[in-house]
Amino acid sequence: MLAVLPAVAAGLVVAACTTGPSQSQSPSPRQSTTSHLGHTVLAKLHQQTKLRFVCHNCPNPEAVTVLASSRNLQPGQQGAVLAVRGVGSLTGTCSSGHPTVRFLATYRGPGGPVVTQFRAPLARPVGLDLLDLLPPAPRPVGAAQQFAFFQVVGGGEAADFVLAVWATLTPAADGCAFYTNGVLRVRGPFLLRRLG
Repeated sequence: MLAVLPAVAAGLVVAACTTGPSQSQSPSPRQSTTSHLGHTVLAKLHQQTKLRFVCHNCPNPEAVTVLASSRNLQPGQQGAVLAVRGVGSLTGTCSSGHPTVRFLATYRGPGGPVVTQFRAPLARPVGLDLLDLLPPAPRPVGAAQQFAFFQVVGGGEAADFVLAVWATLTPAADGCAFYTNGVLRVRGPFLLRRLG
């Protein structure tokens, strides 16, 4: 299943976009305190990047945005891991070195949103980064790495959106590491302005 997700994301980008990127946002500044001594120490960073494609030749305007983010939290902390304007945010919690995430939908409009989620432990460490801009995920320490997938759908016949978000949640020596990827497809001029 994990091998299929990047292919699905790439398919969404290719299917909805034929004119190339219309806008890109460079990575946010980050601070790194990673130690290269034989154990994992979390880098204190919060980074979110995105790359947006717009189909100008479509009968009903469409856009696809590819998202990637990372966030490290210490035990007892919680914080935003990924924010998608107008749709919602993924919040991470690091409870005694056991990371969890939940999606809080903020979309207020016709047709939704409907949020579907799937969670499972990972048998072996995985690092996912669609944009290849994030630092590598640390090795899990003390507990299994977790995988979480969320799909958020909203809108109606004239305008709609689909957000697919998948995250790896890694317990590390000094807390929890969250690595998130997402693909947002928006159709219709009203939602393009609202969710762009």
